[in-house]
Amino acid sequence: MKVMLSTPPWKTTEMWPPLGLLYLAGSVRQTRDDDVVVVDAFCQNYTPERFVERVMEERPDVLGMNCSTHTFLATMEVLAEVRRRLPDIVLVLGGYHATFAAREIMSEYGFIDYIIKGEAEDSFPRLLEHIENGTEPADVAGISYRSGSGLVEGSLTLVDDLDRLPFPDRSLLGDFRYGYYFQGIPLTFGKFTTISSSRGCPFRCSYCSCAAFSQTKWRQRSAENVVDELEMLYRDGYRECVFVDDNFTQKVSRVERICDLIQERGIEMKLYCEGRANHASLLLLKKMKKAGFDVIYFGAESASPHVLEYYNKTISPQQTAEAVANAKKAGMLVITSYIVGAPVESLDDVKHTIDFARSLRPHGVQYNILDMLIGTPMWDSLSEQGVMAPDDWKTNHRVYEYFPEHASREQLEEIVNDGYGSFLGAWKSLRGLRELVHILLVNPTARSVVLGNIRNPNAIAAVKDGLGPFK
Repeated sequence: MKVMLSTPPWKTTEMWPPLGLLYLAGSVRQTRDDDVVVVDAFCQNYTPERFVERVMEERPDVLGMNCSTHTFLATMEVLAEVRRRLPDIVLVLGGYHATFAAREIMSEYGFIDYIIKGEAEDSFPRLLEHIENGTEPADVAGISYRSGSGLVEGSLTLVDDLDRLPFPDRSLLGDFRYGYYFQGIPLTFGKFTTISSSRGCPFRCSYCSCAAFSQTKWRQRSAENVVDELEMLYRDGYRECVFVDDNFTQKVSRVERICDLIQERGIEMKLYCEGRANHASLLLLKKMKKAGFDVIYFGAESASPHVLEYYNKTISPQQTAEAVANAKKAGMLVITSYIVGAPVESLDDVKHTIDFARSLRPHGVQYNILDMLIGTPMWDSLSEQGVMAPDDWKTNHRVYEYFPEHASREQLEEIVNDGYGSFLGAWKSLRGLRELVHILLVNPTARSVVLGNIRNPNAIAAVKDGLGPFK
């Protein structure tokens, strides 16, 4: 058969390759002889019309698409049109939103044939066998589909042994240039890609659906397997790479082994990752920096212990402060992110968080107004309280939609804007200037970002507006 795998059409500046679809394509090609086409409509900013045209050009037997809560309604609209144009096509949906809303989707959107819940590398090739043979996939785990007048709904599935999966074949994406951008400001300049060295999360933060999607199971690729892929990427000319793991530093000994192997094999790449503040010793971060990890991101979320408790965030402000200090001492660019607007959080608490972020003086900061998303413990709690409207599962919702008496949209947005201005102001001192000079001397990525954007009007405007390059 001909199988087309695609991201939904959308308008974005987020130019990261769709690793999930590439893993899926690799699993199909490893076990079957289908003609597999991967289309990144999301990053290529396809309009719905252009996407439908592309489907008509390819005319696949099966179209598989992932979607998030943010893109769900647009995904449904475009797939409905695909069904109208190609009545015999088989439509398969996957991803976080489809996993957590499978029953609702199958009940309301009759043109969706199958939903795969969880990770699909094992389920999708087996589903294709049934589609090709015209048989019911009752023996395939993780599949939701209609049978007679009822709905068959399998349980979520995961891949336990990640080392057995084939490396993503990035050539399937053509010559499209990926990169790390923010509002038109490039943060990477060489040949860029992403890599996943582990999956899942053992923690249960109330605003996040990762733990539910992974059943709180953190699974790792071996250090050797990870560095084998990095070595392949390096030979193929890639020089900048983001580790997309939610918990890259979860197992310190594995990180140390990855760093040793990178240096042993002479791989010279600029690497980015997310870390946990309680796994950020100076010794570890220095080792990571020597191996090429120039940039690290910490989810700090709040400076108030009672807000962190509400989020079920098992990191303290003191640990975040120590992690930021260690990363800076190691010569890494460090970014911290915060969530504002929790129902238990006063406006003074938010201002305290902004003052805290300012005092740490990271090289980049990100403020997010709290989202309520299906699949998260927070969503489940609100549902049990009867707060949700019948169609709320279809879209994401900001906290002020459910708790307007706590803080208005205007108040939260004003505080966030003040936070970015405060962040930039923290560098307007002699000590801040010395730190900037130091990071430019010891960090190649810092030099690339500054020199690469020195005449970029978008970057100049961002700095003038007080946003900073990593907002």
